[in-house]
Amino acid sequence: MKFLFPAFLFALLAIAIPVIIHLFSFKRHKTVYFSNVEFLKDIKKESRKQSRLKQLLILAARILTIISLVFAFSQPYIPNNGDAQKQANQLVAVYVDNSFSMNALSEQGQLMEVARNKALEICLAYPGGTRFRLFTNDLLPKHQHILNREQFIRQVSEIQTSPKVVPLSLIYNRYASEKPGDSQNTDKNIYFISDFQRTISDIENFEDQDIFSYYLPLVPNEIANLYIDSCWVEEPAHRLGQEETIFVRIRNSSNQHYQNLPLKLFLNDSLKSITNFSVEEQNEIVARLSYNNNSSGLQLGRIEISDYPFTHDNQWYIGYKVEQNLKALAIFNNSEASKEGLAYVKALFENDGYVLLDEMNEQGLQVNRLNEYNTIFLLNPGNLSSGFLNELENVVENGTSVVLFPNISNPALVNNLLIRFEARQVIGADSTTQEISNIEFDNDFYKNVFKKREQNPILPVIKGHLRFNEQTRSDEATLLSFQNGDKALSQIAFGEGKVWVFSFGLTSDNDAFARDILFVPTLYNFVLNSLPNHEMAFIVGKNTFYTLPRNIRFNLNSNFEIENLKTSEKIVPGNTVIGRETRIEFGDQISADGQYLVENDGNIVASMAFNYDRKESDLRYLDKAEIENKLEDNSLKNATVVDEAERNFSEIFDELQNGKQLWKLFVFLALLFILAEVLIARFWK
Repeated sequence: MKFLFPAFLFALLAIAIPVIIHLFSFKRHKTVYFSNVEFLKDIKKESRKQSRLKQLLILAARILTIISLVFAFSQPYIPNNGDAQKQANQLVAVYVDNSFSMNALSEQGQLMEVARNKALEICLAYPGGTRFRLFTNDLLPKHQHILNREQFIRQVSEIQTSPKVVPLSLIYNRYASEKPGDSQNTDKNIYFISDFQRTISDIENFEDQDIFSYYLPLVPNEIANLYIDSCWVEEPAHRLGQEETIFVRIRNSSNQHYQNLPLKLFLNDSLKSITNFSVEEQNEIVARLSYNNNSSGLQLGRIEISDYPFTHDNQWYIGYKVEQNLKALAIFNNSEASKEGLAYVKALFENDGYVLLDEMNEQGLQVNRLNEYNTIFLLNPGNLSSGFLNELENVVENGTSVVLFPNISNPALVNNLLIRFEARQVIGADSTTQEISNIEFDNDFYKNVFKKREQNPILPVIKGHLRFNEQTRSDEATLLSFQNGDKALSQIAFGEGKVWVFSFGLTSDNDAFARDILFVPTLYNFVLNSLPNHEMAFIVGKNTFYTLPRNIRFNLNSNFEIENLKTSEKIVPGNTVIGRETRIEFGDQISADGQYLVENDGNIVASMAFNYDRKESDLRYLDKAEIENKLEDNSLKNATVVDEAERNFSEIFDELQNGKQLWKLFVFLALLFILAEVLIARFWK
């Protein structure tokens, strides 16, 4: 306890007045004589004891009355924030949490409305001329300026709920790093008005400990929320006729058990799949939705459940593209072996309407067209120029796949290509005849190729193959191998693309492989697995740009437009070319979930699906004790938790600025002691 006017404590010397009065009694006693006084002597002794006790109690009451009055006039208080000395010049920042969770109801009304009112009360509690800063989750440029009272009130009244979610440490540390500007003797205060969800309340990451910080937790009514947390697929590439399986994680943050609720998938505005799910209280489940891609083009999907009162997390939007056809390129030369390999590949894709095969002779290569193809077959190459290899490396890094059937008589040429893709090098050749004896069924490449796995299948026999340095560390995965353990086919991931390397050539000597049941699914899977991965969903506020798939055609001389299919509103993003990639940059212009179409030169070239951040769906909050513990653990001494949100802030402000005032208490005690003295004097006989 401290005193606002400690000099007034000298008035405690007035205690001497009742003490002196008590010590010197001015009352005259009259003597009365009796014949027998023994009995009266005993009565006199008893009366004197009671009188002395009465006088001592009256003296105590008078002393306590004087002490209470002196303390009351000295203005005692219990200081806040460690009694830090505050400067007269103060900069006051107010953070208003405007996330979706603030739509919840409390005993005082909607949390968002309560937060706005509290921000206004804080502003009005400070004297005129105080400077203010306003923070929200949107981090708008207009909130980066210092505001006067009128500007602050106007901007607070404009705050609306937002899908953006930011941790409290971002607000605190950003404000702490700012310079007050015109004065070195400025105290920086910040008020956090929030429901303090656990997902954002990272007080342990607050860096500066010199700021005066105040925490006003708004407590919502008990609410429950069932929401779609995330979605994903097994195969990121999507082809025509493919069976898609979408996995949906559903979280239940309530204390209620849900049974047999419907989970629906709409694709291009048609109900495509439906299933039921059950989930225990405070638990999660993963549901599956399966269907077939029966049409090509953009696929715009929506997965949904029904739950109230929070509806912003009942949908999860997805989008991807099913290619109408895939393009493959076979590169050959004039050698007999290369032409034989070309014949086998042509026989496979010649009448295929989905895979379109082009051919190029090594002598007339158009390297500038390599990026047009999903898959490039190198059939027993005889000469690979450095220019071709450079371009090949670039297109693979950007998503094209390469299949190498090597010329086993020229290992140096093969190594010249493999070194580009960080693959294992050739160390020699094995001229013996070996049977392929192992298929890596667990690899995604062969996972769904065969319905039944034979224990001892009869596999093709290969006449001669290259041997590779297996001691070299590499991310290479073996898909086929021989009886002696040498690899027959391996897969290497490089950038966005893949490289498949055979250890033998595709020639008439290996006709057994070309005619085996293994040949068709292997070569077909090369092309299917070369499909570009498409990001199925984005998060509002996190994703600020989109890289266009390499296989779309667009006109860079024409502006891009992004259309919101819900509202038909359009925005014009910027675009940047980085190497062979074109990136459209929309920043924070996308602020709502839903489906968006990317248009260029009047044509739809891509789609994007946006969803709200699910951090807002986790309705767990910090209470006052937990906030105080976090503040203490982070050694934030100049911090105060205000847990009486229903009180008018002007009262709270007096306590925050001047400490908890105790003068009223001492006035009450003084009156109590005066009453006690009167009662003792009146009724004590």
